[in-house]
Amino acid sequence: MTLRILAASIVAFASVAALAAEPDGAKLFMNHCAACHGPLGEGDGPVAGSMAVAVPSLRTLAMRNGGVFPEDAVAAYIDGREPRAAHGLRQMPVWGDIFLVVERGEEDVTAARIKILVWYIAELQYR
Repeated sequence: MTLRILAASIVAFASVAALAAEPDGAKLFMNHCAACHGPLGEGDGPVAGSMAVAVPSLRTLAMRNGGVFPEDAVAAYIDGREPRAAHGLRQMPVWGDIFLVVERGEEDVTAARIKILVWYIAELQYR
Protein backbone atom coordinates (compact mmCIF):
# COMPACT_ATOMS: atom_id res chain seq x y z
CA MET A 1 0.00 0.00 0.00
CA THR A 2 2.77 2.45 0.90
CA LEU A 3 4.56 1.73 -2.38
CA ARG A 4 1.39 2.61 -4.35
CA ILE A 5 1.03 5.90 -2.49
CA LEU A 6 4.68 6.72 -3.13
CA ALA A 7 4.33 5.89 -6.84
CA ALA A 8 1.16 7.99 -7.13
CA SER A 9 2.90 10.88 -5.37
CA ILE A 10 5.84 10.71 -7.78
CA VAL A 11 3.52 10.71 -10.80
CA ALA A 12 1.49 13.62 -9.39
CA PHE A 13 4.65 15.60 -8.61
CA ALA A 14 6.02 14.99 -12.11
CA SER A 15 2.75 16.19 -13.65
CA VAL A 16 2.70 19.33 -11.52
CA ALA A 17 6.35 20.01 -12.28
CA ALA A 18 5.72 19.63 -16.00
CA LEU A 19 2.74 21.99 -15.85
CA ALA A 20 4.70 24.52 -13.81
CA ALA A 21 7.27 24.65 -16.61
CA GLU A 22 4.53 25.50 -19.13
CA PRO A 23 4.07 29.08 -20.22
CA ASP A 24 1.02 30.97 -19.04
CA GLY A 25 -1.99 31.66 -21.24
CA ALA A 26 -0.76 35.07 -22.36
CA LYS A 27 2.55 33.63 -23.54
CA LEU A 28 0.85 30.74 -25.33
CA PHE A 29 -1.49 33.21 -27.02
CA MET A 30 1.31 35.58 -28.06
CA ASN A 31 3.43 32.72 -29.40
CA HIS A 32 0.73 30.77 -31.23
CA CYS A 33 -2.32 32.95 -31.87
CA ALA A 34 -1.45 36.65 -31.95
CA ALA A 35 0.14 36.62 -35.42
CA CYS A 36 -3.35 36.23 -36.89
CA HIS A 37 -5.73 37.20 -34.08
CA GLY A 38 -3.67 40.16 -32.81
CA PRO A 39 -2.22 40.77 -29.35
CA LEU A 40 -5.66 41.51 -27.88
CA GLY A 41 -7.53 38.90 -29.93
CA GLU A 42 -9.23 41.48 -32.17
CA GLY A 43 -8.41 39.64 -35.43
CA ASP A 44 -5.89 42.30 -36.40
CA GLY A 45 -2.57 40.47 -36.17
CA PRO A 46 0.25 41.20 -38.62
CA VAL A 47 -0.61 38.11 -40.70
CA ALA A 48 -4.37 38.77 -40.77
CA GLY A 49 -4.19 40.95 -43.90
CA SER A 50 -2.71 38.12 -45.93
CA MET A 51 -5.38 35.59 -44.98
CA ALA A 52 -7.96 34.54 -47.59
CA VAL A 53 -10.73 34.84 -44.99
CA ALA A 54 -11.26 37.50 -42.35
CA VAL A 55 -9.66 36.57 -39.04
CA PRO A 56 -12.37 36.68 -36.38
CA SER A 57 -12.14 38.60 -33.16
CA LEU A 58 -11.75 36.24 -30.24
CA ARG A 59 -12.91 38.96 -27.83
CA THR A 60 -16.53 38.68 -28.93
CA LEU A 61 -16.98 34.91 -28.73
CA ALA A 62 -19.20 35.09 -25.64
CA MET A 63 -21.27 37.93 -27.10
CA ARG A 64 -21.81 35.97 -30.32
CA ASN A 65 -22.82 32.93 -28.23
CA GLY A 66 -25.64 34.49 -26.24
CA GLY A 67 -23.37 35.85 -23.51
CA VAL A 68 -21.80 32.47 -22.70
CA PHE A 69 -18.16 31.78 -23.53
CA PRO A 70 -18.08 28.61 -25.70
CA GLU A 71 -15.24 26.91 -23.84
CA ASP A 72 -15.75 23.48 -25.41
CA ALA A 73 -15.94 24.89 -28.95
CA VAL A 74 -12.75 26.92 -28.47
CA ALA A 75 -10.94 23.86 -27.12
CA ALA A 76 -12.22 21.85 -30.11
CA TYR A 77 -10.76 24.41 -32.55
CA ILE A 78 -7.40 24.21 -30.80
CA ASP A 79 -7.19 20.43 -30.37
CA GLY A 80 -8.52 19.65 -33.85
CA ARG A 81 -11.91 18.14 -33.05
CA GLU A 82 -13.44 21.08 -34.96
CA PRO A 83 -10.84 21.74 -37.67
CA ARG A 84 -10.45 25.15 -39.26
CA ALA A 85 -8.57 25.46 -42.55
CA ALA A 86 -6.59 28.47 -41.31
CA HIS A 87 -5.33 26.46 -38.34
CA GLY A 88 -3.85 23.82 -40.63
CA LEU A 89 -4.23 20.09 -40.76
CA ARG A 90 -3.84 18.12 -37.55
CA GLN A 91 -0.76 16.44 -39.01
CA MET A 92 0.87 19.85 -39.59
CA PRO A 93 -0.96 22.52 -37.60
CA VAL A 94 0.05 26.12 -38.18
CA TRP A 95 1.23 26.41 -34.56
CA GLY A 96 3.48 23.35 -34.56
CA ASP A 97 2.96 20.38 -32.27
CA ILE A 98 2.48 22.34 -29.03
CA PHE A 99 -1.25 21.44 -28.91
CA LEU A 100 -0.86 17.86 -30.19
CA VAL A 101 -0.02 14.69 -28.33
CA VAL A 102 3.17 13.69 -30.09
CA GLU A 103 4.56 11.14 -27.66
CA ARG A 104 2.64 8.75 -25.49
CA GLY A 105 2.30 10.11 -21.98
CA GLU A 106 2.01 13.77 -23.06
CA GLU A 107 -1.79 13.77 -22.92
CA ASP A 108 -2.02 15.59 -19.57
CA VAL A 109 0.51 18.27 -20.51
CA THR A 110 -1.13 18.88 -23.89
CA ALA A 111 -4.58 19.05 -22.30
CA ALA A 112 -3.25 21.53 -19.72
CA ARG A 113 -1.78 23.76 -22.44
CA ILE A 114 -5.10 23.81 -24.27
CA LYS A 115 -7.04 24.52 -21.07
CA ILE A 116 -4.68 27.38 -20.12
CA LEU A 117 -5.06 28.91 -23.58
CA VAL A 118 -8.85 28.54 -23.52
CA TRP A 119 -8.98 30.24 -20.10
CA TYR A 120 -6.88 33.10 -21.44
CA ILE A 121 -9.19 33.55 -24.43
CA ALA A 122 -12.12 33.52 -22.00
CA GLU A 123 -10.45 36.37 -20.08
CA LEU A 124 -10.20 38.38 -23.32
CA GLN A 125 -14.00 38.56 -23.37
CA TYR A 126 -13.93 40.97 -20.46
CA ARG A 127 -10.99 43.24 -21.29
